This record gives sequence, structure tokens and C-alpha cells, in this order.
Amino acid sequence: MRAHALAAALDGRLIGRADAEVSRAVHPLEASCDGDVAIAVSPDTIRILDESRAKIALVLEGAKFPDQRFQTVIVVRGSRSSLPKITDVFRYRPDVQPGVHPSAVVAPDAVIGEGATIGPLVVIGPGASVGPHSTILSQATLAAGATLGTDCLVYPGVRIGWGCRVGDRAVLHHNASIGADGFSFVPTRPGALEAAQGAGSGALAKSERNELQKVHTLSIVEIGDDVEVGALTAIDRGTLKPTRIGSGTKIDDLVMIGHNVEIGVDCLLCGQVGLAGGVIVGDGAVLGGRVGVADHLKIGAWAVVAAAACVGTNVPAGAVYAGYPAVPRAEAMENLKLMRRVRRLVARLTEVRSGGVEGLQANTDNNGGRPWERR
Repeated sequence: MRAHALAAALDGRLIGRADAEVSRAVHPLEASCDGDVAIAVSPDTIRILDESRAKIALVLEGAKFPDQRFQTVIVVRGSRSSLPKITDVFRYRPDVQPGVHPSAVVAPDAVIGEGATIGPLVVIGPGASVGPHSTILSQATLAAGATLGTDCLVYPGVRIGWGCRVGDRAVLHHNASIGADGFSFVPTRPGALEAAQGAGSGALAKSERNELQKVHTLSIVEIGDDVEVGALTAIDRGTLKPTRIGSGTKIDDLVMIGHNVEIGVDCLLCGQVGLAGGVIVGDGAVLGGRVGVADHLKIGAWAVVAAAACVGTNVPAGAVYAGYPAVPRAEAMENLKLMRRVRRLVARLTEVRSGGVEGLQANTDNNGGRPWERR
């Protein structure tokens, strides 16, 4: 790509050599080749441009920097979408040829759309369907009756289970699992779990078995359009109704989504989030890393749950929750302050106790009040 083409793609203004060859976008300090473009769209990266070895720079409108150091400068208008647009131009596109690789196993009745790419050792099951211009890279599996939409990208090792449906323009990263059985078991007789929940005696003898009976998941997973699923994420199929992921939702690596979960549109689930069965997440909700949500709870639309929170109650729409257990953020912050105060209180009481009654009286006199009050 030439610099003038990059400027045109980003609706930017070009200064200097228009025919300069562009090869990759990098942090200013990572530039090492003639074709590297130093991307400076934040105050920190703009400040270090004079240390960059790049000959081409891409900056925001109005930025002040040593432009004479660069043979080519591309100036773009600053907005929240600047970096997404820039990285979209340079994003990874698999270097594969359309068609079915000779080593792929494709069922005779499977449907492969026009311009689709089926990579090495891919398995496409009976009755499965791959949409036009979708790419399935090596060693992925599309089980019987599963469907993949148009313009999707499926990375190596992805497993899409029987009957599951994935919408258009989805991106499924390495080794994601779509449509495994849900984790649902019922003990033969009431036992320890029921006792903990107040629903049984839990009086089984220690030597007596209480076999767990599997509740089979008979439904599927439905994923909407423009959804991205991270590496090693697992989305279990529903029991009697589908597990559903709304259009535009983005799911990070190592996320666990249980059976019968329903996630709305444009949600954001960060790494290691765990949703137990039957959870409902409203449109636009954000769950920070390592958030855990107990079964059959509701996270309201546009709610935000802070990282590492453990949700044991419903979260209202638009609310911001944090903590263990999760409570409204203001309450969580107050709880943290109270914990610090308790430590100070214990320290002061220990000090007073070591001084005996006289120490207690002296401490009270010095404070003009209670011994645990701050001086």
C-alpha cells in the first residue's frame, strides 16, 4: 500500500511523499523498517515521536510534533473511532485461497456458499451450512445441521456443535466451543446441596452414594450478527430453549456462558467472566474481568459490573455494581472505607487495653470523647 492510499482510506490529509510504501502500523518506538508507520493518536505517543526511527507518521489533527523528521505525515481527524479505523486497514486477513482444501472432510449434503474458504483438516458435518465468503481455518469443526453466516472468520480449533446457528460477520477465535452440553445434574436424593439451600436434611451417610443424574441439553446456541467470541471461550447449548447471544456483543477469552443464558445486543464480557445457567444480560451491559453471576439472575440493560465482582442478586438497569458480594458501587466503596476504619478501631482498642483502666481514662480525656474516635 502507498501512503496516498492509506490517507484516502482514513479520509486523512497527506504531507510529504505520497508514494512512500506502507507495510505495517506500529508504536513509535517499535518502528524498525522503512515501511513502518508510527501511529501517534494519544498524548503519550505524540510526545515520543522524536525518538521514533519511522519515516512515516500518522497523527491526529492539531498535534504538535517534529514533522520535519518524517518524509511522510498523514493527519487524521481525532475521534473515538480513530484507532478502530486505523487498525481495520492493517488488520490480519488470512492468506488463503477460496475453496475447499483437499484434506477437509465435507459431508455430501453440506452447503458451502460462494467464495467460502474451508481450510486444512476442517470437518463439515451432514446438513451443515457455510455462508458466502466465510473462512474456516484449519482443524475447525462444524457439526451436523450447524449453520455459519456470511463473511464469518473461524480460527483454528473452533468447535460449533450440532444444530447451532452463527450469524453474519461473526469472528470465532482459537478453540472456542459453541454448543457443548450444559452443566446440569440432579442428585438421586436430597443431599448436602439441598441442605445448604434449606431444602433438605443432608443426612445421607458418608458411605452412601447419591448419584448425579444428567439433565440433557436438547436445544442449541444462537449467535447473532457481528458477534466476536474470544479464544477458549465456551458457550453451552440450552436445555429446552436456545442459549442466545445478541448481535454486536463482544466476548473476551476464557469466558464461560452456561446453558439457557440470554445475552442482549452490544454487550461486552471481559476475560474469565462466568455466567451460570439461566442468566439474562440486558442490552449494552458491561461485565468486567472475572465477574461471576449466579444462576437465573438478571443483569439490567446498560448496567456495569466491576471486575472480580460476585453477583448474587439481580442488577437493575443502568446500575454500576462492584464488590464481593456485588452491591451498588457507592455502597461497595463505603464498605471498603468501613473495613479500614475497623482495623484502626481494633488497633486503638488494643492500645487502650494494654494500658489498663488508667490508659482508658487517659485516652478518653485526651480525645474528649470515645477512645476509638480519631484525634
